[in-house]
Amino acid sequence: KKAIMIISVNQRPTKIVICLLSLLFSACAQRLVVGHANYPELKLTKSVDFRDNFDKEGLRQACLRQLDVLDRVLAVNNLPAEKRAYYEEVADITRTLLSGFDSPDFGRFVQENFDFYRGGKTGSVLFTGYYTPLLYGSREKDERYQYPVYGLPEDLIFVDLEKFGKSGKVKGAVKGRELVPYYRREEIENKLGFEQTPLLYVDDKVALFFLHIQGSGIVEMQDGSRIRLNYADNNGFSYVSIGRQLISDNEVPREQMSMEAIRDYFQRRPEKVDHYFNQNPSYVFFKEDTGGPFGSSGAVVTPGRSIAADSGHFPKYGLAYIETEIPDSKREDGNIKTISFSALVFDQDSGGAIKGPGRVDIYFGEGDEAAFRAGFMKNEGNIYYLKKKKIKVKLTKM
Repeated sequence: KKAIMIISVNQRPTKIVICLLSLLFSACAQRLVVGHANYPELKLTKSVDFRDNFDKEGLRQACLRQLDVLDRVLAVNNLPAEKRAYYEEVADITRTLLSGFDSPDFGRFVQENFDFYRGGKTGSVLFTGYYTPLLYGSREKDERYQYPVYGLPEDLIFVDLEKFGKSGKVKGAVKGRELVPYYRREEIENKLGFEQTPLLYVDDKVALFFLHIQGSGIVEMQDGSRIRLNYADNNGFSYVSIGRQLISDNEVPREQMSMEAIRDYFQRRPEKVDHYFNQNPSYVFFKEDTGGPFGSSGAVVTPGRSIAADSGHFPKYGLAYIETEIPDSKREDGNIKTISFSALVFDQDSGGAIKGPGRVDIYFGEGDEAAFRAGFMKNEGNIYYLKKKKIKVKLTKM
């Protein structure tokens, strides 16, 4: 005989409730909705073996940093209703997670209170890494410190096209009565019309290029003091991958590509630096800061607990669970040993190279270990975004 399932809510089932819940679980609940924002590529899944194997105190810190920035966002008086609903939901998700930290079985708490929505097919997401680099600099230019770090230019104009009834945003400069694209990397570096006093100078052009990619960094000055540089904005051009160009030109084998491989290549071929760097027209401007590093969400990013993702496909500020392998050490034969990495993370950042539903960047922090992991991180895995369970449904056989 076939078993008939009755859905009980508060022990008083009705036909209307049964129908509504059936529709809910067969349609709407199959995709992630946060506030009024719909993410159709994120599908509800029950087959998640949840095991967070990373530093739990870092997760607590990430929660507090997340709530700090969300409280500031929600304090804006004229925040549109749809955006307010979105931010209130992700704040509620974060507070719920934080409330379970003292649970004797944290893993069970998470699974009982949240649904998991998978992004893409199993093992389909490519994870890379980023970190906060250390550079060496000076306020004055000399034979050693030659490469400028620029702040946000006063003539860089931002245009929100939504104010003109269109979608998107553009950046540029005003020439006469016309808005034109801003200076490209090559024009900025060779001062072809671009004139601005640098914030400071550093001693390594390749390290400066990686600072642009990472979006923030620390500069140790001649007197031993340190200055933190955080991302201010860019010139409006899309990022072009130098690593992809080197692979295309057969300069570095695809299977050997990493940040370390790029550094090694330019150390051997310094005459190629400008040729390849100028193929990427994007240029990043910085600001001196006392806090950070900050993600594009405004939150301070936390090692192993913050990721950069494409907000067109994934919910910014969202709580996610990732499963992948991360670099652990380099073997004597030069190959990289990896270890399993499963962790709850917050979607708090973005990146010029992180586009589409199949790319995620993990923040690894500062120092040599972070640089190593970020430099060699290139492994596939899974990402799930979490949403609070709204009702508990009891299934009873008749």
